[in-house]
Amino acid sequence: MKNQLLMKSLPMVASVLGRKYGVKVIIGGKGAYTDGNTIHLPALPLDCDETLIGLARGYIDHEAAHIRETRFDWLRLANLTPLEMHVWNAFEDWRVEHKLARLFPGCRQNFNWLIQHLFSNDAEQNSDPAMAILNWLLLSVRAWDVSSLNSQRDEVGKLVEAHYPGLIDQLNHVLHKVHAYCDSTQDCILYAREVVSILKEQTAVLPPENGGSRSEKAAKKGAPGGHPSDAVFTDSGQQLQKLIDADETDLPTDLGKVLADNLRKETPKDIGEVLRVAQLGTKATKPIPSEDAAIARKASTALRTQLQGLLQSSVLTRSKVGRHGRLDSRQLHRLSVADARVFKRAGQQVGINTAVHILLDCSGSMRRRIKLTTQVCHAVATALNAIDGINVGVTAFPAGTSVDGGNENNNGPTVCSLLGHGERVHSNFAISATGCTPLGESLWWTLQQVVPLSESRKIVLILTDGDPDSFNVAFNAIEEGKRFGVEIYGLGIMSEAITKLLPNHSRTINDLPELAPAMFEMLRSALLK
Repeated sequence: MKNQLLMKSLPMVASVLGRKYGVKVIIGGKGAYTDGNTIHLPALPLDCDETLIGLARGYIDHEAAHIRETRFDWLRLANLTPLEMHVWNAFEDWRVEHKLARLFPGCRQNFNWLIQHLFSNDAEQNSDPAMAILNWLLLSVRAWDVSSLNSQRDEVGKLVEAHYPGLIDQLNHVLHKVHAYCDSTQDCILYAREVVSILKEQTAVLPPENGGSRSEKAAKKGAPGGHPSDAVFTDSGQQLQKLIDADETDLPTDLGKVLADNLRKETPKDIGEVLRVAQLGTKATKPIPSEDAAIARKASTALRTQLQGLLQSSVLTRSKVGRHGRLDSRQLHRLSVADARVFKRAGQQVGINTAVHILLDCSGSMRRRIKLTTQVCHAVATALNAIDGINVGVTAFPAGTSVDGGNENNNGPTVCSLLGHGERVHSNFAISATGCTPLGESLWWTLQQVVPLSESRKIVLILTDGDPDSFNVAFNAIEEGKRFGVEIYGLGIMSEAITKLLPNHSRTINDLPELAPAMFEMLRSALLK
């Protein structure tokens, strides 16, 4: 059920699939593309329906398959013509998807849904018989996995056969080899060249227009030697030669670009009300000053004493023998002495098994409060980290430039990880306050980090002093986080904005001296739940 829930949330789909495939997936910006290492999705509507999620999931699967399996260095060395490249892409798409599906069987269903969605809805039939050859090739390859395309393939095949008798049989011979033996990018290159070679040979056997030999027709035009390119062909021959000489803009759009175009069309016009996930960025940090660190240590010790024993969750321990439970055959000997303890039951002990993530607002409005705020955050993180069974993380938002660099998403919201889950607590919590307040986008990034953690209980504590850049984006992220079982609390500083987002799980303070005790009390209340 948890997996089904995650797959209905686009940010979590991107996070789960990215982790599984070993690639990075970013949501935000203006387009869908990949740079060979990272898959970029555009900013999308907050309410993504199942079709849109299916398209995004299929795009991630498709591009991840290429990142993992395609040897682009071989492709560059091959120096293919545009037509050869188009045919190669049809073969390579199928090959890499099958490679990925063998490793991750679940994505086979994603690919099949995608093929049916894109191809079955394509009712438009191209009257150009040469272009129909490419359509027939693509449908033939895709019908290997989705048999419902067979009738559509056969209809297109009739058009091809009517104009180019015998061509289907020759191409089928190549397709049989692709299906049986294609195992690398180089194989796809060789088979694509073989297909184009067959098409070139086809122009040599097509009858010229109005009868007579091709040499005679060429001679009438003053062409020496009757070279095939100078002959006057029937319309079918002319269209086939045009296909062979076509450049990239004349050829049909490949699957990856079709998916990218579909996703790009879904980007809302109001960029402030879209689903985006913050990127990991960079931000200068330095150790907390020694006098502040001393105060933090004192507060940390007090807090640790107060919180010890508050976080409790049931963790499975060694099985115990008793009079109830499942029969344990290894204990049957006890019956000989009238001992009824022959059953096994799972024992439980009280333990702490919780992940806590502090999300710190360091926007420009926090400038006068950032010193005390970061000091308190460090004290809380240190206190929690000292308690066995608590996994602490701290993230500040916004950060500076994206660590990716060189892409169109650099202007999007960013976060800076001050303390990753599982890392040793340090003192580099002193940061500057600048920028806007991308709370929703930053919370989505935090959820991507927290949800996969193994702890049975997960808590996010938001510390902020103002309105988020978009209330709807922040509210959407909070509601989705709750659906995943993440408890979200907030502390507003001289602002009641957080109470609108978390009316029953937040507090507001108006004076700086109230900050430390209020934050401690907020955390204690959260952990006592």
